[in-house]
Amino acid sequence: MAEDDIHQPNDKFVKATFSVPDNARAFFQSHLPAHLAPFFDWESLRHIPSTFIAPQFAASESDLLFSVGIRNRKAYVYLLFEHQSTEDPRMALRLLGYIVQIWQRFVRENPQSTKLPAVFPLVLAQGKRPWKTSTKLEDLIDLPSDIAEHFLPWQPALLFHLMELVRIPYEKLHGNPSGILALRALKAEPFDELLSEVVWDEPLLQRISEDALEHFLRYIVDADVDESLFLQRIHSLQSPPLTPHTMTLAERLIQRGKNEGISEGMSQGMSQGMSEGLSKGRFEGQLHAMRSAILRALELKHGQVARGVAEAVASITDEPTLQNLHDRAILSSSIEEFAQHL
Repeated sequence: MAEDDIHQPNDKFVKATFSVPDNARAFFQSHLPAHLAPFFDWESLRHIPSTFIAPQFAASESDLLFSVGIRNRKAYVYLLFEHQSTEDPRMALRLLGYIVQIWQRFVRENPQSTKLPAVFPLVLAQGKRPWKTSTKLEDLIDLPSDIAEHFLPWQPALLFHLMELVRIPYEKLHGNPSGILALRALKAEPFDELLSEVVWDEPLLQRISEDALEHFLRYIVDADVDESLFLQRIHSLQSPPLTPHTMTLAERLIQRGKNEGISEGMSQGMSQGMSEGLSKGRFEGQLHAMRSAILRALELKHGQVARGVAEAVASITDEPTLQNLHDRAILSSSIEEFAQHL
């Protein structure tokens, strides 16, 4: 996905920072479970440009996929950045769908392989409140507790690693300088602390690249902080080489933001007469994408989809119903079982 297609400044910042292998490598080494990190061949880490996000979640999450070696075997680390204000108790189910897509892509690219690569899922959560959601898929499966152990071996299993910024003190966010600064900024944003001392750590700012500094400043500008307080914060920097460069860059980004705002306002004014038609077109496009996702999930799991089932899915125009059917397509044991819910 091109950066221009990402409408959330959080997503732009995360992708710009952690798609850089050195930043991602330092981040994973610092924040993956300590007993697992040594097994990865971190020098082999490579970012794979792709996304597996369902259309209905594109505004609240983004993802990054990395290939990495584990003892001469190919594996993946899948980073899902979640920045919606409320947690999703079915996060494990969504991750299962994304991981199935990763495996299906691998199968298409490696048709001779009889094995699937391991996928390690990590959810990076930004927000004000700690999550209560379980990180185990089995906890979503409704079974009587006294007999659950007898049935769970026949159910899909998934455990994801949850990293909640709200639970981690600023000084415990580790990695290389660019990654640390990004994590601190992401943690600070929901609490309106982007101009705080802990974010504007001068020794840290002096150690990042010019590109990383620009991404950081652009994130702050896009977060719509008070312009005068922003410039005051820059003036308060004590490092002579850092202050003038940062000020020049910040002023340029602020002016660019103003120009983009004017341009967007003019564009909106010119297109006001077409807004109703465009809105309807976007809605139809979203429904089409959801239907396609359901049929693809069925096809990947069960093979060819019967024409009657495909036509029934195509006739549905209710978004919640389509979302429910997408979940059932992933969990269904057969086409027939899925068809009972149409």
